[in-house]
Amino acid sequence: MTVPRRGGYFQRSRRRYRERMSPRLLPLFALVLAVPASAQVASVEVTPDRATLIAGNELQLSAVARDAAGRPAAGARFVWSAVPFDVATVDSTGRIRAHRQGRATVFATAGDRTGSAVIEIEPKSLSVIDLMAPQEEIVVGGSLVLQATARTEDGEPLRETVFTFRTSDDRVAAVDQFGVVTGRGDGTAFLVATAGDGRGEVRLKVVDNRVTRLAITGPVRGKTGDVIRLRPLGEDRRQLPVQNLAVRWSVSGTGASIGDGGEFVADRPGTYLVTANAGAVAASHAIRVAPRPQSRRLDPVGHLSPGGDLQTADVAVTGTAALVTSRSGRLYAVDLRDPARPVRTDSLAIPADLLNGIAITDDGKLAVVARAGANPDQNGLVLLDLTDPLHPKRRSEFRETLPGGARSVFLDGRVAYVADATGTLRIISLEDPALPREVGGWAMNDNGTGRHLRGIEVKDGLAYLAYWRHGLIILDVGNGLRGGTPGKPELVGHFAYNVADWYPADWSAGANAVLRHRNYVFLADDSRPGVIDWAGRERIPGLGRVHVIDVSDPARPVRVAEYHLPDRGAQGLWVEDDVLYVAFGEGGLRALDVSGELRGDLAAQGREIGAIWTGDPRGVRPNLPMARAITGRSGLLVATDVNSGLWLARLTPPAP
Repeated sequence: MTVPRRGGYFQRSRRRYRERMSPRLLPLFALVLAVPASAQVASVEVTPDRATLIAGNELQLSAVARDAAGRPAAGARFVWSAVPFDVATVDSTGRIRAHRQGRATVFATAGDRTGSAVIEIEPKSLSVIDLMAPQEEIVVGGSLVLQATARTEDGEPLRETVFTFRTSDDRVAAVDQFGVVTGRGDGTAFLVATAGDGRGEVRLKVVDNRVTRLAITGPVRGKTGDVIRLRPLGEDRRQLPVQNLAVRWSVSGTGASIGDGGEFVADRPGTYLVTANAGAVAASHAIRVAPRPQSRRLDPVGHLSPGGDLQTADVAVTGTAALVTSRSGRLYAVDLRDPARPVRTDSLAIPADLLNGIAITDDGKLAVVARAGANPDQNGLVLLDLTDPLHPKRRSEFRETLPGGARSVFLDGRVAYVADATGTLRIISLEDPALPREVGGWAMNDNGTGRHLRGIEVKDGLAYLAYWRHGLIILDVGNGLRGGTPGKPELVGHFAYNVADWYPADWSAGANAVLRHRNYVFLADDSRPGVIDWAGRERIPGLGRVHVIDVSDPARPVRVAEYHLPDRGAQGLWVEDDVLYVAFGEGGLRALDVSGELRGDLAAQGREIGAIWTGDPRGVRPNLPMARAITGRSGLLVATDVNSGLWLARLTPPAP
C-alpha cells in the first residue's frame, strides 16, 4: 500500500483538505466548510463567551469579526460548529441547543480566524427514581443496601443526587439515611426513596430467622478470574435444613468480590475469607486464589505500511483477500496468501472524506462500503462485485435515504444493517444487488438530538446496537422474542449507562463497537477530546473500556465485567475460540482470554494473553499506534491502524 510521496491522488486530496479546513483544529464528527470572509479579519469574538444552559434549552449566540485595530470588519460571514456533537449542536445562525449534561465548546469561524464560547450544560430536572433491593426477602436482624438511581425524563442518570429514604412500617423494616435496611419483625414493608419531585418504591418481606446454624460449601481453590459459586447451608433448631435461605455475603480485603447469589471472583491472587450472614448467625469460608497462567502469545506475522499521509480505516476479509478502506476516499485490495508478505493488488476510488465501514457477504461475492463526507447525492452505500476479490469492481449504489452518509454497515445474509448520520438504523435489502432497497429502520425516540449510532451486529435474529451515549440497544429482527422482522424491528432490551462516570465532561464519548459471544455482549467505548487536530502529527488522546454485558435474558442486560486500559480508546472487536481481540486505539492490538464465566476486572485478573504495539516510524504519526478495526479468518488476525496501515498476527498455541 505504498503511496508515492509526491503527486498523486492522496497528495492532492491532502492539499485540498488543508486548504479547505481552517483552522486545523476540527470538531470531532462535525463537517466545517470554509466560507469566504473579509481579508481584514484579525479576530473573532463570540458573545456570551461563557454561559450555562439546562439540557433541552436553547441560547442565541452572536459573533463579531474585528480587524487589526479592533474595529468591526465589514462583510464577515461565520460558520458555526459545536463539540462534543452529542452534548450540544448549533445552527447556522449561532443558536445553540443543549442536549445533555456536559460541557460544550461553540466555534464561530470567519476566514482563517475563530472565536469560541464555553457552555456548561446542566441536566434536566429529576423525573423518576429507580429503586432496587438486592433481595426480595430478609430475615429479622438481617440487612441490605438499597440501590437508588435518579433519572431525567430522557432516562439520563443524574449524579450526586441526595436521596431521602423512609419505610412504611418501622416495626418491620428500618432504613437509615444511606439506604441501609435492617429487618426488625415478621411482615412486609414498602421502602421509599425521594429526591425533589422524584419517587421510587420497592417491596420487602421480612421473615423470622429460623437459622440457628450456618455453613458454606464450595471450592477452596481457584485462579484469578474464576467464578467460584458458594452455597449457604442452614439448619433450624430441630437440625432440619432451611429452604430458600437468603444470606448477606461479604469478602475480606480488596481484590475480590462476591455477588448476591454467592458468586465469588478474585481479580488478584491471595487468600480471601468469605462470610455469609443470616441475621445474627454467620459462617466463614476461606479461598486460596492463584495467578491465572497464560501460555500463549500474540505474535505479529506481517505488516503493510501505507506510506505518505494515508490513514486506513476499516477492513474485511474473504478467503485470502482483504479489502481496506481509508480516510482519503479510496479502497485497497490486499493479497494475504503469504501473510508474512501482504501485497496490495488493486485500488478503487470512492470519493468521500471517509470510507467508514466495509462488510462482505458470507458467500464472498459482494462487498458493501459505507461512505460519508461526499456530496449529499453521493453519500450512502457502494456495492462491489467480488468475482475477483483482489480486483473489486463497482456494482451499484444506494443513496436514497442516506444523504448525510453511512457510519457503519453489518451484513446478515443479503440484508444490510446501516448506521446513518442521523443516528438511525437503516435496513437495506440486497436480494437484487443491482437495485438495493430500504425495507425497515429504527431509531431512539429523542428527536435526533445528539443521537449517534456506531456499531452493529446481528446474530440469531437479534440486532445489537452500540448506540453511543444511549449504550446498548437490543432489537428483535427475526428472533421471535417480540415478533420483530427486518421490516419492523421491535425493542427487546436496553443497557443504559452514564459515560460521565468515566470520561471528561467536554469529551465526546460513548459505545463505539459491539460484539456478541455466547451469552455476553462486548461493548467498546471510545472517548476523544471535542476538538482534534486530525491533520497534525501529535498523538490524539483517547479513553475507553470494553464493558461485558450478560444478555442471558436479552430483555434485562446486566453489566458483569470490564476490560480497561488507562489512556486508551477501544475501537474494534473480534472473537474466535474464546479469545477476544481488541483494536485498542493507542494501546495497539490486544488478545484476551474470555473463556468460562466472566465477572470483575478482566485486565487485573491476568486474562490478557498478549499485545502488539502497532506504531511505525513511517506512519502518519510516527511510532504512535491507533489500532482501528479488527477481523480474522481461521486463526489469522487482520487489523488496521489509522496511522500505520495493515497488520497481520496469530496466536501461538498453548504449551503442552
